[in-house]
Amino acid sequence: MLQPFLQAVVSLLFLLFVFGLIEHVFGNKRGQLPRKHELLLDVVHAAFNQIVTRWLTAVAALALAIAILTPLVISGVDALDANGQFKGFGPVGTAPLWIQCLAAIILGDFLLYWIHRLFHRRRLWPFHAVHHSSQQLDWLSTFRSHPVNEIVGNLFLTAPFLLLGFSPSASFLSPALLGLYTIFVHSDVNWTFGPLRYVFVSPAFHRWHHSKTPEAIDKNFASLLPLWDLLFHTTYFPTSQAPANFGIHDPIPSNWWGQMLHPFRQRPQPPQLPPSSHHP
Repeated sequence: MLQPFLQAVVSLLFLLFVFGLIEHVFGNKRGQLPRKHELLLDVVHAAFNQIVTRWLTAVAALALAIAILTPLVISGVDALDANGQFKGFGPVGTAPLWIQCLAAIILGDFLLYWIHRLFHRRRLWPFHAVHHSSQQLDWLSTFRSHPVNEIVGNLFLTAPFLLLGFSPSASFLSPALLGLYTIFVHSDVNWTFGPLRYVFVSPAFHRWHHSKTPEAIDKNFASLLPLWDLLFHTTYFPTSQAPANFGIHDPIPSNWWGQMLHPFRQRPQPPQLPPSSHHP
């Protein structure tokens, strides 16, 4: 248990240096000392998810891989190397690694778009509401997430990669890069990427997704490519104002233990608008 703890500490310190520097040099915290009211809560979420949830996700992903790959291997699919390790299979698994990685990033981003939308539906929203409860949004808010959200989301993401035969290298690279980019777009900076605003998701684009402004609710689901939001008409990206008014209208506990229990105490319902508003 000590090694995962040390790895989590080193990872968080590295992220603090990189994204903390971005926020305090270029962002809304420029020249200010960190005074985040929700800091301790997000640190607890980050520590728990980096150590416990990551381990639970790995166990669940291994069980899923065994369930999917065992019938394939028994039926004669050449999916294992000489050491009995999974190597990928079929046209996808034998493609050059750079092509697999590019395809994995695009596919992963597309899958994350729909997984994200799924968690905004009635049954799963109480789990995802924990992530949206942050009222002082910054890079550390990325880690405020319910374990069920993390585990189920990762399983939905992993299954297609296994079924399509991606090699382990490509399969691991896609979530890692998309995960790092996800931290970046939560950063407390109002970058829009100017002429590239609809090419890559910017912090401003994603931060609107966390706004409880009525027009912004259930918008901007994409992690990397706004293309998916443009295609499926879920874009909200005004040019005349910066993202603001973060959080949710649903009542939710402000402590870690309360947020862990919250989804099991709530009746499933979609994201809520203020009483005087109507869902777009």
